[in-house]
Amino acid sequence: MSLSLALGSTVALAAPPEEPASDEAPADTGASDEEKDEAESLSEQAIVKFSAKDYDGAVELFQKAYDTDPQPNYLFNIGRVHEEAGKLEKAVEFYATFVKQPGVDIDSREVALDRLKVLRAILQETEVKEPEKGPEDEEPEDEAPENTSPVPPPDPVDQDAERKGKIMRGAGFGLLGVGAGVLIGGAVVGALAQSDNGKAGDAADPAAGQELLSSSQSKAVTADVLLGVGGALLLTGVVLVALGYRAKAKTERVALAPSFGPHGGGVGVHLRF
Repeated sequence: MSLSLALGSTVALAAPPEEPASDEAPADTGASDEEKDEAESLSEQAIVKFSAKDYDGAVELFQKAYDTDPQPNYLFNIGRVHEEAGKLEKAVEFYATFVKQPGVDIDSREVALDRLKVLRAILQETEVKEPEKGPEDEEPEDEAPENTSPVPPPDPVDQDAERKGKIMRGAGFGLLGVGAGVLIGGAVVGALAQSDNGKAGDAADPAAGQELLSSSQSKAVTADVLLGVGGALLLTGVVLVALGYRAKAKTERVALAPSFGPHGGGVGVHLRF
């Protein structure tokens, strides 16, 4: 039994030959002349469907043709249609059945074997492989067999929560650094305020003492503001870092509202679940 081939990337459909192309005689299908004519008519209709890219219709007609007159070429054609439709596993199934049929000549069988080799290689490369298990993951022999179903992809919600957690941790560490710097600045200004206050008490000139006292009060207010702001930034940073490490798949929402004033600062944390 011979196959019609198109040189290039496409393998053509096979047509039932009138005579075998090799010394190996085709199997007697037991179909009558009327059934063979009907099968050929169905095959011609299937080829039209195939050319129009109606692959489901082509498979159905080729299957009817094979059921009417079980010529092996119809099996090859069904495999070819499945291959064109992207159903590689079904194509492999029908190609493999085709090569086992009696009466298939060597050239036709080689064509089908070549398609099988290519398609099986593609399926092997695209097959989802499970990660290898370490010794600690091995189950006791008396337990139920390992579930070999494919591992589902990670939940998008988990990835989104992890991304937000990283952002919060980064912002939190940044605020911790800024807050520490502001606190140090406030401590330095506070020390200068105390120094000016001490010098004002020791000043011999009342005017100079009053000026130092005024400077001391101004620096004290500035130190209070810096210490308050620095403390608020530190607190905000700590909260962000803590929430960042605790970010999970739950869709919790966090709102931070730092507040500042002339005598200090603070931060409000609002959680919505």
